[in-house]
Amino acid sequence: MRIILASASPRRLEILKNHGIEPLVMPTQADESLPVGIGMEDAVRTLASVKARACYEEVKDDPKYSGYIIIGADTIVWKDEIMGKPFDADDAFRMLDAIRGTSHYVATGVCLIETDTGSETVLCDVTTVWCRDYTDEDIRDYISRVEPYDKAGSYAIQGYFGRYIDHIEGDYENVVGLPYHRIASQLESYS
Repeated sequence: MRIILASASPRRLEILKNHGIEPLVMPTQADESLPVGIGMEDAVRTLASVKARACYEEVKDDPKYSGYIIIGADTIVWKDEIMGKPFDADDAFRMLDAIRGTSHYVATGVCLIETDTGSETVLCDVTTVWCRDYTDEDIRDYISRVEPYDKAGSYAIQGYFGRYIDHIEGDYENVVGLPYHRIASQLESYS
């Protein structure tokens, strides 16, 4: 299967490789601004589509990309608001404080576009994540590391922060950044 991953995320790339897919990696610059008050599922669907569509616009007229499927994705953490990547240590602390000892949602939108036709399929997956009741010192220790700063919600479930996760309800790979189980059947329909 010929796949273009419209993302620079090493986590998304690893998930695809773990499922036997070796994509071309072609991240794009896309306007990721959202309307005020947008819900989490609409937000990730919109952003996934914007990213995939930007990639499609770059490759659609080049015959060497004929027969490819573009995958664009976006993941957010939701706890009473969209929690994107933290701006700084204070923002990371604020987010990690908000999710401790309680549950929150992780939503990932995925957009698949066929390069030959431009037809688009947009999917969304939501996982509920419960965090342990960690301390302020635990948060300060965690944000002193590099890990939280390029992650939605300021954490990586697959990294050091995994020790603070109590349990999840839903797909683990969705929390990492790409719900492969949601796109597998769609990818099969293209072959």
